[in-house]
Amino acid sequence: MKKFKNIKIFKNQGQLSIIALLGFISVSIFLVVFQPEPEANVNQPVPVVVDAIKLKVQNISPIVDYTGRLEPSKKAELKFEINGKLAEKLAQAGEYVKSGDIILKLEEFYIYKKLYELSKKNFDLQSKEVDRMAILDKKSLLSKSQYDKTVQKQIELESAMYRSKQDFQKTFIKAKFSGIINEINIDVGDTVSPNNIVANLIDTSNLDLYVEVRSDVIEGLTLNMDIEVSSNQITSKGKLISFQTSPNLETYTHLLRIRINDERFRSGMLASAKFVLPKINESFGVPVSSVLSDNGQKFVFVINNKKLQKKQINVITRFDEIYVIDGNVKSNDIIVTKDVSSLSEGQDILISSQ
Repeated sequence: MKKFKNIKIFKNQGQLSIIALLGFISVSIFLVVFQPEPEANVNQPVPVVVDAIKLKVQNISPIVDYTGRLEPSKKAELKFEINGKLAEKLAQAGEYVKSGDIILKLEEFYIYKKLYELSKKNFDLQSKEVDRMAILDKKSLLSKSQYDKTVQKQIELESAMYRSKQDFQKTFIKAKFSGIINEINIDVGDTVSPNNIVANLIDTSNLDLYVEVRSDVIEGLTLNMDIEVSSNQITSKGKLISFQTSPNLETYTHLLRIRINDERFRSGMLASAKFVLPKINESFGVPVSSVLSDNGQKFVFVINNKKLQKKQINVITRFDEIYVIDGNVKSNDIIVTKDVSSLSEGQDILISSQ
């Protein structure tokens, strides 16, 4: 009986061992299948994805656009030179007038006109008297002093006539050239003061485009050369009629004036002029966004074995969004094209597939 009991205990212990073994295997399999992700190695740098291009030596003829506003070729600000009261408006804003047409008159117009006519009549009468005296003088029927006094009187009356004429001409405003009255800032009965602008006259038969350009643009320019001008998808040709040879001391730019005769353009429109700069041989053209400015110097990032190298370059010129460069770079170098301010030398990178 005791022996049977021992066999039963042994059998139970074997079963327990098998159950424990199966439980251990199950737990091991569960841990292997559902083991947690390994922690990232925070010390390993993560490569940055960048856009890049390969440098190629080129002979570049830069084309640059400069924008300005179209203005009338002739403009005049009209004003009186004396105090007075407006009597008549002989033209209205928007009306076409010919050169010499009277536009505005003061009430003093009629008084000064009469004074001028009288002074002119006096001068004419005195001139006839001088002619008669000259005949008598030739016949020795008149003393020299009497003749001289007559001539002196003529000179005085002529001077008075010209002063009267000047005063009379200050009582009205004439068109200095044929054009359109752009604006009149005064009404009949208003009092005017000297040098106050009362009207504007413009000539829109031709338009002028004013643009300020860099010094390298004017190197190949000559007067009367054709310049391509465009506005609102309209392209035309203009003539370069003037340019500033010495730069503005504040902006270091040169002012250009381009004359355009094209009815499709209107005064006030924004327009751009296209200039072809002198050819730059054996240089590199890179996007502006690829150049890093640091302490007054220019750099690009060259990719070498998936790492960045910071190389100094020289910017020769700029047109549109392109820098023309040379310096510590060579053909077939691969450079980063944008977001360079966030990069640093030695950084690991990946080149974008785009």
